[in-house]
Parts: sequence; C-alpha cells; structure tokens
Amino acid sequence: MNNKTGCVSALFIIATLFAGALCAEPVRDCVLEGTVKKTDADENQVFVAFHSYRPAEEGAPCNIRRSEKLHFKQPSGSRLDSVKPGSKVEYRYIEDREEGNSWELRNVSDRMPG
Repeated sequence: MNNKTGCVSALFIIATLFAGALCAEPVRDCVLEGTVKKTDADENQVFVAFHSYRPAEEGAPCNIRRSEKLHFKQPSGSRLDSVKPGSKVEYRYIEDREEGNSWELRNVSDRMPG
C-alpha cells in the first residue's frame, strides 16, 4: 500500500467514525413532570412521583411504560433537598446506549396554596 492510499483509508475511517457519532441518537429523550414527596419514616428522604412525560424535542424518542420504574439518585446538596413536598418539578431524562442515563432538573415550582 502506498502512502497516498493509506492516507485516504485513514481519512475514510475517521469520516465514518465522525458521521457515526453525529448520527447516534438517544434511546429516550423525555421531559418528565412530577410532584415532590417525602417518606413518613424519614423526612430527609425525598422522592418524585412522576405523572406525565413528553418528548424533549419534536420527534425525539420518548417511550415509557406506565408500570416502568425509573430510578436515579440526586447528589446530596442538590436543589431538590430544599424543595417543599407538593412542589412540581420537571426533569429532562436522556437514555443513551453508549453514555447511559442522565437526569437534569429543569424547573421547580412551589405548590399553589389551597
């Protein structure tokens, strides 16, 4: 193989890898809405009861079964620690085959009095 052919082959491989990375799409890209809850046994333990979801962007894959449980652990000292029970939250959930799952807290709103 001459040097020119080797260079062209290397460029083709790099272009193919780059195109594959650009075309990689997440398995799920959703916005989930829920309500903050605290367990009776431990007031420091917080969880979110999600009640609705939608695609994060138009055409994004977002298939979640109602019986499916999605788990994540918020790092201590996060915004969720100081949120009152009953507050509404919005998370962006991205599931990727190569990078795993990621959760991003996007919005928190206190519950309305009443």
